[in-house]
Amino acid sequence: MKPEINLPPNLFSEAFPFHFALGADSSVIQAGEVLQRLIPNILGCHLNDVFQIQRPQIEPDFAAICHQSHRLFLLKSRHNDMVLKGQMMHLDEQDVLLFLGAPIITDISYLKKIGIKLKDFATYDPAADYLFLLQTKSNLMEELTAQQTKLKETLQEKEKMANLAEARAIDIEKALENLKDIQTQLVQTEKMSALGNLVAGVAHEINNPVGCILGNVGATENYISELLRLLDLYAAEMPNPSAELEEELEDVDLDYVRQDLPKLIRAMKDSGDRIKSISKSLRTFSRADTETKQPFDLKAGIESTILILRHRLKANEKRSAIEVLTNYGNLSEINCFPGQLNQVFMNILANAIDALDEASHHRSLGELKEHPNRITICTALAEQQVKITISDNGTGIPEHIKAKVFDHLFTTKGVGQGTGLGLAIAQQIIVEKHGGSLSVQSEMGQGTEFCIQLPL
Repeated sequence: MKPEINLPPNLFSEAFPFHFALGADSSVIQAGEVLQRLIPNILGCHLNDVFQIQRPQIEPDFAAICHQSHRLFLLKSRHNDMVLKGQMMHLDEQDVLLFLGAPIITDISYLKKIGIKLKDFATYDPAADYLFLLQTKSNLMEELTAQQTKLKETLQEKEKMANLAEARAIDIEKALENLKDIQTQLVQTEKMSALGNLVAGVAHEINNPVGCILGNVGATENYISELLRLLDLYAAEMPNPSAELEEELEDVDLDYVRQDLPKLIRAMKDSGDRIKSISKSLRTFSRADTETKQPFDLKAGIESTILILRHRLKANEKRSAIEVLTNYGNLSEINCFPGQLNQVFMNILANAIDALDEASHHRSLGELKEHPNRITICTALAEQQVKITISDNGTGIPEHIKAKVFDHLFTTKGVGQGTGLGLAIAQQIIVEKHGGSLSVQSEMGQGTEFCIQLPL
């Protein structure tokens, strides 16, 4: 309900000696007698010229005061130290703001300082000050609660930003680790590419002279046969050679030459064929991939990889030779990336050889003879998939290590002996590039088996 003031101005001034009224332009148009005495010429002055609004913290503007008229006001005089407490009321009919209040007195000596006499006060009700203090306390508590809420929100925002920064730092750290992994993989891939180019070049260089040798072995064999036939004709025409010729024939041992020369030619031909086979295997291993999958003979790929690693399979001063047993199922060519699959075969077989080398350090010569080092390779068709298993009879992989064998940069080898990328790259090639799977089974003391499954 809006307040209604019906007192005449003289009575109103006596009842409220410290009141004043503001016009729409925020100028003082009416004031109590005491207030006029304390602040001469108050009438007609702008509110901001005579008072500073301490509470609430608003501009000395008519509209702003109207909006806050429900709150208690503290007004400090700009002419002395007097502080008025009270409330603004908007009178709609007159469109004026009426301030009803009284000075805040904390000490009786304060009255003389600002020029107020006890008789200047209207009838005093101590309950008013008590209620005012209670409301002031309530307002202060509200503001304190608001500030605490704002502080809490600020702290939450800071905590949120800190968590975000921490998460960002973790993401950056992971990104750096991934970048390092990718860089290492690129280096590894580049090495394989360089090895493939080198092998292809060597195979090409071998193939040319070997082709020449094999191409001429047959003609050489024919020429030798003709020469031997010619010698037989000479012997028939000259049954009694001279002593000098007879001695030369004995030195040459023509009969031995007749028997041994065809064997030498066959050995040359077999060796040439062997070199040609090696050259073909090298070309198969170094086969360059294209952007699309190509038909590929898995058996040829595995055999070419074994050939590349043959020098590591041979016996050395620490162990006997490693046997490689193969059992190829009836497989047709499959569509794949041949160069990448050869890299997978290379990585798994190289790890198997490393495992057998390590196992040999803990076995006696007698144990090695009784249970020779062995790698077994099997291929088969199973449920529209090609299954390739590569197993060794080494010491096996402990469970806590087996769970990490496909992790990037994980290795149990010494510094400089491994990058920890071989099996990680193999899994990436099989899973991501070919849509297959690569798993490992191992039993301590029995060995390890890697299983590759590729969709047809």
